[in-house]
Amino acid sequence: MKMMKSIQTAIAAIAMTFALGAMTVASAQENNGSEETRAVVMIVDFEGIMREASAMQDMTKQIKTRQETYQEEIESRQQALRKEEQEIAQQRTLLSADVIQQKQKEFQQKVADFQKFAQGRNRILDEALNESRVKFQKTLIEVIADVAEERNATLVLHKSQVILHANAMDASKEVFDRVNEAIPTLTVEFKEAS
Repeated sequence: MKMMKSIQTAIAAIAMTFALGAMTVASAQENNGSEETRAVVMIVDFEGIMREASAMQDMTKQIKTRQETYQEEIESRQQALRKEEQEIAQQRTLLSADVIQQKQKEFQQKVADFQKFAQGRNRILDEALNESRVKFQKTLIEVIADVAEERNATLVLHKSQVILHANAMDASKEVFDRVNEAIPTLTVEFKEAS
């Protein structure tokens, strides 16, 4: 599997190299012999920055804390449901079939409500995570664009797309430092209906 991924990465890099060469030739032909256009490549470890930036670390802590709170709520409700289920089982010999059937029906409704509640909590966490990531990515892309403009870069690549490169092309550290300065923390919004 790793070898297949490496082969795919190599093929993508080769294809990009050919595309870049073709763009340079086409651009040079458009200029009709005037100055040759050269591609200036900048490489950024996008995934690494997404993982290690202080705002993303902050976001991860907030999500984890909320997840633990939700888990406690869910476990408490599960325990109450188990207790009620045991009580219904114990009452089976004491109550009439109609009463037991009604209690089971009510219990099944409580189970369905609990499942909705648990799914709702998961949805809140997923939405909060996605919205926070999008907010951070927007700032990260703005920082990358600024650095690319300063370096006169005409092409920016994810580090994961590149097999070999000159160290001067790698702007990851500069982008990382700037994005940490631009957005050191991130307030996660949990949209709870109730």
